[in-house]
Amino acid sequence: MTDDPLSMPPGARRVVWVFSVDLPEADLEAFTGKAGANGAAPPVAGALGLTRVDPARIEAFDAATMRDYGLPAYLTEANGMDAETVAPDRDRLTALTGPVLLVFGEALPEGTERLKPKAPLRLIGRYAEALDLAPRTAPVSEAAKGPVGDAPRTAPSQAAMSGRVAGIALLVLFLLVAVMIWVAA
Repeated sequence: MTDDPLSMPPGARRVVWVFSVDLPEADLEAFTGKAGANGAAPPVAGALGLTRVDPARIEAFDAATMRDYGLPAYLTEANGMDAETVAPDRDRLTALTGPVLLVFGEALPEGTERLKPKAPLRLIGRYAEALDLAPRTAPVSEAAKGPVGDAPRTAPSQAAMSGRVAGIALLVLFLLVAVMIWVAA
């Protein structure tokens, strides 16, 4: 069974689809819905074969802006996609010119299983975050050992005791002054 690049990969936590966009760069903002939301689904949703999409979870830019850094490095280093899945498409990603659209899985409505792109989109590839299934051990520190109630009780500090004594002495003085004023009146 071949893996369908337009489907949501099973078990993937993060996934991104890369499309080339056959539009002038000036039209990208309106196409992606970043030009001002009026409550309607942006045109990119229909082009992906969806009824809605989260414009905050997609990126559209001219491939030339990534020329120095490189789109493969942007996918792997900046977005955490698996370098092994990006490697076969490295030359194709580097050679891209014109507008590019990155659609992150978080942009899709809940339950979306497959994209159905149409013009002006052309699929370049789908890339997923590397799954790390290595078992993890919880860090152990002295503070983490035993239940919270096991902390030994310590005696109050000298400063705390001095504060208590001073508070009691002030209370006694206040009472003495109050009694003297009451008797004098």
